[in-house]
Amino acid sequence: MSRRARSRTRAAHVLGRLLPDAAVEPAMRAATRRGGTLLAWAVIVASPLATLAGLLLLRPTPPPPLGGDVPVAQRAPQGWAEMYVRSWLSASRDDSAGLEAFYPAGMKTQRTVGTQVPVDTATVSVTSPRAGEWSVVVAVNLLTQQPNGKHTAKLTCVQVSLLEATTPAGAAYAAAALPSPVACPATLEAPALGYPETAELTGPIGQSVLGFLTSYLAGQGGLDRYTSPGSPLAPVAPPPYAAVQLAELRTHEKFEPGQAARPLDRTDTHVLARAWGYDATGQVTVLDYALTLAARAGRWEISQIDPVPLLAAPPSPTGSPAASVPNGSSPAPAAPPRTGG
Repeated sequence: MSRRARSRTRAAHVLGRLLPDAAVEPAMRAATRRGGTLLAWAVIVASPLATLAGLLLLRPTPPPPLGGDVPVAQRAPQGWAEMYVRSWLSASRDDSAGLEAFYPAGMKTQRTVGTQVPVDTATVSVTSPRAGEWSVVVAVNLLTQQPNGKHTAKLTCVQVSLLEATTPAGAAYAAAALPSPVACPATLEAPALGYPETAELTGPIGQSVLGFLTSYLAGQGGLDRYTSPGSPLAPVAPPPYAAVQLAELRTHEKFEPGQAARPLDRTDTHVLARAWGYDATGQVTVLDYALTLAARAGRWEISQIDPVPLLAAPPSPTGSPAASVPNGSSPAPAAPPRTGG
């Protein structure tokens, strides 16, 4: 017996106990008709709703508006050029270092593996002389093997010529030629900085600067003790040094004897601090910090790390030159004492 027949038999048995025998069959037919009618009306009512829901779900999402808030992808080949230079410098007669991904001619180098090692690269300039053509200058920190077998570091600049085409998969590049070594940007003479005055390392300004650098670089003490209220400065994490020692301190402003110990509130001063940072092995790194300090409640607090040190002012209108110190400092301080390790 089918499932439908068994269901009809059970329903008839139930109705048989509730209704007289003569009324069972008509009642079953009436219930069936009413159920079919209700089901038909339910389908009729639900059909428009289902259609509407389907249209909403299948409706394509409109593209974002081309307003100023939508980031636009900028295509430039400097990253590809840097990888090309690294492959070219790393290639040897035994390993092409993937050079064929950039230069399809299959150029082979004659260098022995490991005789030159690119440590790091950075883009110096990017120009496009014509559409689809790029010229990229890449600076390379290069380790080169010497006759004694040791490697020495040197800074090398290389010009790369790339051709660009657009394919269905996106941009495609090919090197027009092998990289060409070129002159790196020149180094200017050391500027004259605007910190002509010397401050005592153990004075009030020196104590604030040392406390700030010790907390900022070595994680010792709370930084808020040495910074102005609301300062966004946060300690370097993890701390790069185990200890900090102040080696030299110069200020832009001139203080009379004892004046720095009694600063008026909201008085500013600009300092250039040279410090020694000791790592966990006792090795020393020389550091320079240009800082702005503000006076509050009779003490000096660091308000910011200046983005650029102050330069010496040009001559005044009267013709008397402003005081300045070449390189912003006195002769180099003595070598730092070794501590631990």
